[in-house]
Order: sequence, then structure tokens, then C-alpha cells
Amino acid sequence: MITTHPLTEKKWSVTRKFLTLFLIFYLLFYMFPFPFDQIPGVNIVTGWYEDFMDIITLWVGKNILHIEKLQQIINTGSGDTTFNYVRIFAYVLLALLISIIVFFITRKRINYDRQYYWTMVYARYYLGLYLIIYGIFKLVEGQFAFHDYGRLEENFGDATPMGLLWTFMGHSKIYGGFTGIIEAGAGFLILFHNTKTLGALLSVAVMSNVVLMNFCFDVPVKLFSSHLLLISIILLIPNLKKLYNFFILNKTETLDHCKLVFENKWKARARGIGKLLLILGFTANIIFMGVDYMYTNGSLAPKVPLKGSYHTTAFYTSENDSLKKVEDKNILWNRLHLSGSYGSIRTEADSTSYYAIKIDTLKNTIEFKSYQDTTKISVLHYEEKAPKTFLLKGKFGQQDIQAEFTKKTLDDYRLVNTGFHWIQEYPNNQ
Repeated sequence: MITTHPLTEKKWSVTRKFLTLFLIFYLLFYMFPFPFDQIPGVNIVTGWYEDFMDIITLWVGKNILHIEKLQQIINTGSGDTTFNYVRIFAYVLLALLISIIVFFITRKRINYDRQYYWTMVYARYYLGLYLIIYGIFKLVEGQFAFHDYGRLEENFGDATPMGLLWTFMGHSKIYGGFTGIIEAGAGFLILFHNTKTLGALLSVAVMSNVVLMNFCFDVPVKLFSSHLLLISIILLIPNLKKLYNFFILNKTETLDHCKLVFENKWKARARGIGKLLLILGFTANIIFMGVDYMYTNGSLAPKVPLKGSYHTTAFYTSENDSLKKVEDKNILWNRLHLSGSYGSIRTEADSTSYYAIKIDTLKNTIEFKSYQDTTKISVLHYEEKAPKTFLLKGKFGQQDIQAEFTKKTLDDYRLVNTGFHWIQEYPNNQ
């Protein structure tokens, strides 16, 4: 049973009022400008906030924490850089400073209950929409995609902890889809008053697992995932005692359900329509992005010519129209990996170089452009003889080479071709 009531001023202690102010300002600093930064055109306007916080973060890092070489590293894929940690500290300082000022100026006039309510509404949308984003991404291969040849050819012991986690999660589409449904489901539940407590409970369970994996497998989104878990817990705080009574003491309880009551029907309808458009629009945009990825780079993408892993069976250098077998492990190729627009070459010395690849099926050529030095471009001619025999020759770097390979497809890997078994007389665990 859930009761609803309009917002009313509660009798809060001085300590509770100050801590509430601090929590409000900290969450606002952390969450803003989401979701406005996701809206084309609006993100240009909200960019000033990010620029302002960058300036504050650099000042705090250099003048308070004395980090002389602090800088913002952009587009690394990591949310746990030194700059990110300093930014969290800056949020704490700003929230503390503003809370002190606001508390002493307006503590007798401000409606703390109302301010807290609206902050929690914002926090619910922040948490719910991000859960929907990550949940749908898992369903449409935007996160935890199935293994590519580079991953399959990597030595097990050479994998990073994060790479190991991504390989595990990406191996089963059913398991990945299940986690995505639970995550997105929690997000949708959080967005509605009548189900927000259930959604927060589910979110705590989901995000606890996510945070633990991020810490245990060194995934560089520890700060972000921890904040999503923190918000999930904060949403449950008003009902923690009642949830304990219900689940542990087996008592009948009525959840506190503070809901904004509109005096005019048109306001309530306008709010409902706006909320529906936001949720549907946001969800549709994420699905569109995911499906677009599936058709461009995922399982629904057109087949890429020559895609596969090639193991070297013979490797020669050409000198004066004669072939010389290569013995130098630093030069001798061990494996060639081609995967559409990129590829890699691994030598017998276990060094790997990565290249941007262009394949011309009319001229039967492969262009290798080094990522480290884009001026280094080599064009080799290829020939496919038998179904799994591949020849490659031409000038690579400063040498004329000729190589022969055997090709491996996905079905040649035990990790891929070992299917599901209802009955197993012996465990397939080797």
C-alpha cells in the first residue's frame, strides 16, 4: 500500500538541514548538465558549465592539492584520471562552501523538504536514464560485443583484467542481454513514483555488482559507477527502516511516497506528456544509435573481405630476384590479423604493431598505414589459393617480402565452436 501527499515543510534538526543542503549542492554539481548535454544544440549552451568547472578543478588541484602538472586528458576512455578525482574534491569544496552560505542566509525561509524533493526527482532521472542507456547498449552490442580475432588470438595470460571481463561478458549474448534487461528495467521503474522504490532496490543490486566488477577488474569507471550506486542508496534512505521491517521483521508497512500534487489538470497532463516524450525520445535515440552500430560495426554489418587471423607458414625476403628465409625474430611475422579497417602484425619476438587497413578487392592489394607514424604506408599484393591458404608479397617498409599463411575463421576457435550441452558425462573445463 502506498500513500501520497503534497509537499509540506517538515521539522528538521539543524544538522539535518545542513547535511541536506550539502547533499543537494553536491549532487547538483555532479549531475549537471545531464541530460541537457545530450541534446543537440542545447549542449552548446551548457558547455559554459563544463568550462567553468574545468577552471575550478585546475585551480583546486594546483593551489590546494599542489599538483603542479595537473591537466585534463580528453578522450582516453577513462573516467578515473587524476583530473576526475580532483574534480570530485572540487565538487565537495564548492558544495560545502555554498551550503554554509545558504544555510546562514536562508535557513529560516527555505523549504528544505521541497528542495530535497526536486533534487531527488533530478537524481531519479539521472540514475534512471543512465541505467536505460547502459541496459539498451548491452542489448544492441554497444557494450560487451562478441570477440574479434584480435581478442581470440591474444594469449590468455597477456589479457588485461578489463579485457578478461569484456571477453567474459561478450561471450554470451543471452547473458549480456539479460543483464541489459535488468539494468534498463531498473531505470524505467525508477522514473515513476509508484515503482521508484522497487527500481531503487533493483538498482542497488545491479550497481553493487557493477561497482564490484569495476574495482576487481580495474575498469576505469569506478567513480561514475560508485556515484550511480550512491544515488540508488540515497533514494532508498527515506524508506530504509520500513523496508527493514517488511523484509526482515515481516511487518506490514506503508511506504513514504511524497508526490507533487497539481491543482490544475492541464498542468498534470502537461507534465505527463513532457515526461512521456522525454523517456520515449531518450530511449528511441539510444536504440537508434545501437542499431546503427550493429549495422556498421556489429553482427548485422556487411561482411568484410579477408577478415580473419592468418598464421605464418613461410616468410621470405626478396633479394636480387631470390628468396631468403627470414630467421630474425624481430622481422619474422608470426600472425597477421585483418579486421576490416584495422589490423595487426605480431612477430616471433612477440611484438605487435597496429595498422589502418584498406583492402582493394579489384587490385588484390592491402594497404598498411602505421598508427604510430602515418607517413609509413606499405601496399602488398595478396592471393588466396586454397580455401585457407593466403599469399602476400610486396614492399613492406624497407624490405621486399613474400609470405604464406593459413587462415583461421571464427569456427576454428574452441571458445567459439564449443556449444551448449544439456548432458555432459565429463566437464568440458580444460
